[in-house]
Amino acid sequence: MSIAKKVVGRPTTVFIIFVLLIGLGIYTTTDLAIDLYPEIEPPILVIMTTYAGAGPEEIEKTLSRPIESSISNISKVETITSTSAKGTSTIIVEFTYGADMSDASSDIRDSLDMLKRWLPEDADSPIIFKFDPSMIPILGLSVSGNRTPDELREIGENIVRPRIEQVEGVGLTSVTGGQEKAIRVEIPQNRLEAYGLTLTQVANMLRGQNFQISAGSILSDNKNLLVTTSGEYESIDDIKNTVISYKGGIPNPMSMEPSSVKEIRLRDIANVYNGYKNEDTLVYINGTPGVQIIVQKQSGTNSVQIAENVRARLKKINKEMPSGIIVSEIFNTTDIIKSSINQVSSTAIIGAILAIIVLFIFLRSLKATFIIGLTIPISLIITLMFMYFAGLTLNIMTLAGLALGVGMLVDNSIVILENIFRYREKGAKLSSAAILGSQEMINAITTSTLTTICVFAPIIIFKDQLDIYGELFSGLSFTVVISLTASLIVAITLIPVLASHYLPISSRQQRPLKGILRKIDNFMESLFTGLDNQYKKAVQKVLKHKIL
Repeated sequence: MSIAKKVVGRPTTVFIIFVLLIGLGIYTTTDLAIDLYPEIEPPILVIMTTYAGAGPEEIEKTLSRPIESSISNISKVETITSTSAKGTSTIIVEFTYGADMSDASSDIRDSLDMLKRWLPEDADSPIIFKFDPSMIPILGLSVSGNRTPDELREIGENIVRPRIEQVEGVGLTSVTGGQEKAIRVEIPQNRLEAYGLTLTQVANMLRGQNFQISAGSILSDNKNLLVTTSGEYESIDDIKNTVISYKGGIPNPMSMEPSSVKEIRLRDIANVYNGYKNEDTLVYINGTPGVQIIVQKQSGTNSVQIAENVRARLKKINKEMPSGIIVSEIFNTTDIIKSSINQVSSTAIIGAILAIIVLFIFLRSLKATFIIGLTIPISLIITLMFMYFAGLTLNIMTLAGLALGVGMLVDNSIVILENIFRYREKGAKLSSAAILGSQEMINAITTSTLTTICVFAPIIIFKDQLDIYGELFSGLSFTVVISLTASLIVAITLIPVLASHYLPISSRQQRPLKGILRKIDNFMESLFTGLDNQYKKAVQKVLKHKIL
């Protein structure tokens, strides 16, 4: 039994299947993530190591070169670029496209663990960063008002920031500007020289006496109680009284004799006081000092929706702010996303409307135009559903693929419906016309669609070999392939059912037009007949002069 005969014989089943697909498509489309560009994951890892007080030459000798050597033999490493600056070593490792970045990160971490014993003791452990497109900020907020810079910083850090982070989908947030409170330790150089100390030694002593460690657990009344020893500083006096060195040797705790060793405390060589951290960034809002809060989204989430949710939260935050404090929006990158997507969407909609108008002009039937016009939204909804399950976002490239496919979506349906209409003109019954008209054209439209799909499918299949171009254009190709496949399925299943049962196609002899509609139809008929005659004459001339 042919496909056409099966679908025409089971119209209710076909109709229910498409209703379910449309419903599922609409449901998933509401959760489809929206971004400006596709989520491109460059195969790049960054290794950053800090070594306080070391100059660029020492950083290069003791950190950058050893790390470069240790990771140079890792699989699929393409280029290694290092930058040695005062106190910091930054190494950028670029891998070949298609490399598993999780495995690459693990390999680098293993190499660095083996290298740690050879790195300077005072250097911090290397940190590995993975580039994530979601790191690009989506929103910038400001906190301003009639408060001192340190008060604005405290409001931004302790009030605004936590409430913004509570918004679903918000990832990292960072606060800059204002003045952040800190305890400052100022040590004159002559004091350090007098006691034979360095800044690194003092910093290590402070760090070594300001921590909290676990002391195990105690079983009491069938309860396991965790015990911790607190060695963290609780006041500025604790910091001032920190022993940083000894004069006259090192005390022997086992000796019973009075010790001549003198403790050197931080207060003996330094001025310790409450102050502010050195700010690398100054923020001014309309000419007055303020605080800036940068908002990043979580990976794979809807940027536009998150921005709208943050805006809604801002209204609530402003109502709860102290008098004179205003939290406002500085920039919003999702406005660019919405503008770009609206432009592409409007182009696709205009294209679809023009296609339907052209269809009506040539078919001269509201029913036929409506049936074919259904192909466009149904195919697009099915495509959006598959985009959701494939993890794609609605962006410039995928929308371009949808816009590109709009003009081709109706081709298969036109061929099928035109052939059904031809059988109806010959006097065939609805079911027979739908079956015969569809069955005749299935092979032709399938072949035609597959030839177009074969142009775009290799971009999806060989995405890894195409490097960044594969990442960029795979979404476009995916939407074209899925939309054309959906339009083919609609043409060979839904169109025959609609034409024979739900929106039966009638010939002009069965339902003749009257009045002005008949005059317009006769004019269009004569116009198309004239075009057909001219085409026939042109073909005859070509056939007579085959050599030319």
